[in-house]
Amino acid sequence: MSKYYAKKDIYSKDGRLLLASGQEISEKTLIRLKSLDCAEAIEIVLQKEKSIYEKDIEESTRIIEQNLNSKGINYYKTASSIAAEILYESKNQPWWIYINTLSNYVNWMYLHAINVSIMSIMMAKVLKLDTLNEIALGAFLHDIGKMMIPKSVIQKPNKLTDVEMMYIKQHCELGVSMLKDHNLNQIIIDIISQHHEKQDGSGYPQGLKGAEIPVHSKIVTVADAIDAITSYRPYKLKKSLKTAIEELRQDTAKYPQDIIDAMSSLLL
Repeated sequence: MSKYYAKKDIYSKDGRLLLASGQEISEKTLIRLKSLDCAEAIEIVLQKEKSIYEKDIEESTRIIEQNLNSKGINYYKTASSIAAEILYESKNQPWWIYINTLSNYVNWMYLHAINVSIMSIMMAKVLKLDTLNEIALGAFLHDIGKMMIPKSVIQKPNKLTDVEMMYIKQHCELGVSMLKDHNLNQIIIDIISQHHEKQDGSGYPQGLKGAEIPVHSKIVTVADAIDAITSYRPYKLKKSLKTAIEELRQDTAKYPQDIIDAMSSLLL
């Protein structure tokens, strides 16, 4: 576990010494600092919290990082920084309750959200989009509707029944409903609503096709599919990143090949 130390004496607004230079900052101290009106103390808390998310991202995306070329590594670093920033800034937002619950609901769902967010940012950067923050948050929130579905269905180790699949297919609309009063950017709402739409119209919930699906939603669809193939699930074995790309390339009717190319261009 990382340890933190005060680089200099830090005082409260009324002149009280909060931390002496070189003093180790414990978790108890961090909690205390949160309650004090001191910019330097608050900054320490934020840096500590951001480091926690950076560690989550590093651990979750290690396999992705190991498969990247030099360009991909640079894009990965940018994506990791953006994702960590988005996560700790979300603590002051009304949707934080869903992010926090997601991290404690089903562990692999939280890791999946991180992986999809990182890959989505990287692909958006390759495609020179200027909405990286919106795509990052939309990708992280894309599956929150699944928290309204029983864990017994989410974690079922074998094939779902038709009724259970019907429940699963409701998660896009459930996610939008959960966030409808939070005044989120339309890009974020699109991603949550449309990340299971397919090029040929065979997806859900609206059966959109081709140009009807905006590029940011297509990016998250591809990232979602890649991570589903390469990560642990109760009902299947995981495969390599290159295998995931090959499988999506073969399904040209459903997946946008230009976006798959964007991810492929960052791999070894």
